[in-house]
Amino acid sequence: MHRIATASLLLLAACGDGLHADATPTPTPTPHVSSGLKIFLTSRKHVADFKNDPFLNGDSAIHKADDFCNTDPNRLDAHVYKALLVDGVNRDAKALTDWVLEPSTTYYRPHDDIVIGTTTGAAIFGAAYAPLTNAIGGTISPADTGTEVWTGIANPADFTAGMCCNGWSDITNSFSAHWANPRATDGSAFGITNGTAGCAVFQFWIYCVEQP
Repeated sequence: MHRIATASLLLLAACGDGLHADATPTPTPTPHVSSGLKIFLTSRKHVADFKNDPFLNGDSAIHKADDFCNTDPNRLDAHVYKALLVDGVNRDAKALTDWVLEPSTTYYRPHDDIVIGTTTGAAIFGAAYAPLTNAIGGTISPADTGTEVWTGIANPADFTAGMCCNGWSDITNSFSAHWANPRATDGSAFGITNGTAGCAVFQFWIYCVEQP
């Protein structure tokens, strides 16, 4: 009986050692934060009315959208970000009014220095003529069925402002806004030509651009 008990203990010890060795996890490489200027897609969606959101700080709809960016969980650092939204008055790419992109500058996804693309001398992306290197929204969860982002850009060739739910201040059936596809690498990444969504119906993501 003593020999049997000893053998059983030895067998258990051997099995235990094997389980301990197999249970050691393989370290997963941690993605590093991109070193260049970044553009991220918000983790949260929002209705088209930023102006009347009591939980956002800012003196205008555009500045409240900026606050939405700077309080979003996908913001990886303490740098300042602004929303890639246009209304043709307070933020406009054509007139460079409080514009968020720099001319002739390469932008990156938040992690691992993955290039999105390089802006033109006019401080816009020329994706309508030459595709982006990578889509901005490359990390969208497969479980998410939506693929829309508010931009207000009517013409992706020159970033002309279009419909924007009355300056991003209304969610009634009276207004619409232009949107884009964050998974695209062509011009539709910034504006769907002739594509608008009703302000009273949808919640979409927004793009957030790091400021120099």
